[in-house]
Amino acid sequence: MLQLLLVLFERNKKSKWKIKYEYSIYKVYDSNKKLAGYFFPQYDSIQHHSNEQGYKDQDQEDKIIDIMNKAHEKVRGGNLMVPMLKLNLLDNTEGIDLDYTIEALDGNLQRAKTWKEWLEINHTNFSISGAAVYTAREDRNMLSIVFGINLEMILGEKELEIDLTPLLDKLHTDGML
Repeated sequence: MLQLLLVLFERNKKSKWKIKYEYSIYKVYDSNKKLAGYFFPQYDSIQHHSNEQGYKDQDQEDKIIDIMNKAHEKVRGGNLMVPMLKLNLLDNTEGIDLDYTIEALDGNLQRAKTWKEWLEINHTNFSISGAAVYTAREDRNMLSIVFGINLEMILGEKELEIDLTPLLDKLHTDGML
């Protein structure tokens, strides 16, 4: 009985994360309504839908993705992208002090090692099948990390919020977000 009450309490507890669907991806916002990351579902079954219905172009694929999201279909995970580290070294019009450069590189190296350790410790608990680092589109000084998540998930804002909250909470608690 106590476990049931705890489960019900946890479900009714307000999440500090908000997931919003937009053009085939989900944006992840924190409790301050700041963009914290992106989730890209693995739309593997889109080929099944497009073959079944004879769709081949991008507009039709987009329609299928929208239908899948509205129908809250199951997918096999996806990719979660969050900020990893801020370089603060690129696109400077004036020269950068050598000591500052070394300090910034050393700080970023330590942060990258912290991410590597975090992944080694937590990948199994959160079904993280791999990770890759990318330069953020909006800010060349920002590196983003993308986690491949290998879990069966249900599409939809509330559903993905439930699935992603434990991972997002752990990243936040551990100072990674």
